[in-house]
Amino acid sequence: MRALRWRVLLNTEKKIPPLNVFWANMAGYLGNNILPARAGELIRAAYISNTSQIATSFALATGFVERFVDLITLILIGFSSLFLTGILALPLRNALLSMTVVGIVGLLAIIISVSFREQWMRSVMALPILPMPTKEKLSELIKQFLRGLESLHHSRRIVSFLLFTIIIWTMDGFGTIFLAKAIHLKFSLLEAWLLLAALGLSSAIPSTPGYIGVYQFVTVIVLKPFGVSSAVALAFILFLQIMNFITVAVWGILAILRQSPPKQEVL
Repeated sequence: MRALRWRVLLNTEKKIPPLNVFWANMAGYLGNNILPARAGELIRAAYISNTSQIATSFALATGFVERFVDLITLILIGFSSLFLTGILALPLRNALLSMTVVGIVGLLAIIISVSFREQWMRSVMALPILPMPTKEKLSELIKQFLRGLESLHHSRRIVSFLLFTIIIWTMDGFGTIFLAKAIHLKFSLLEAWLLLAALGLSSAIPSTPGYIGVYQFVTVIVLKPFGVSSAVALAFILFLQIMNFITVAVWGILAILRQSPPKQEVL
């Protein structure tokens, strides 16, 4: 589902086979699990660029849009879950509401920034300290990046992207409930979404490989108000991380093994 959602944005440039996007995603997720600072985002962009002959900067831009929309979705899910479970203090409600507004404004700013393509190009070409070949390369890089941001400038594409987003987080919610049952821990869908939102927001910034330590801390804090002890919370998140790591490792390694020899780089 995540590969199909990313493909909605990538298809702005050219029609890409779904499996190409799937393998790029898995290689990127493997990179996020073993490398710091979300380096997997660079890996999956380079992977899809190599296998589908699109610009790496364009792939990075579409990945940036995807992650930004996910961030806003997580804020909305977290705010709604906390509000409906009734454990959210008024100051925190106001803070989350402010974050939601800022996120939506930020998304609109990203979409609108594409309209100033010519101004961006003129600004780069006017830089006095750069030689002309460097200016031309930088202009082309910015052009491809803006092309990636432009992927949401289409109503049908936006609808498809949002539908995939709803499906993805609904599946994640029920998957979390299913895994919790494996260790005899009962979650409601709201509690699962609240945990996923907290974990997702904590992973939005660069952290340790595999988010070791970060996820444990967040899970204990989030589940404590629901009567889950620290020991049980730690057991659950370790189980969740192990299952995730095994799944991503298997598919990620297969993605790397099937990668063809590097082709000529596309800017």
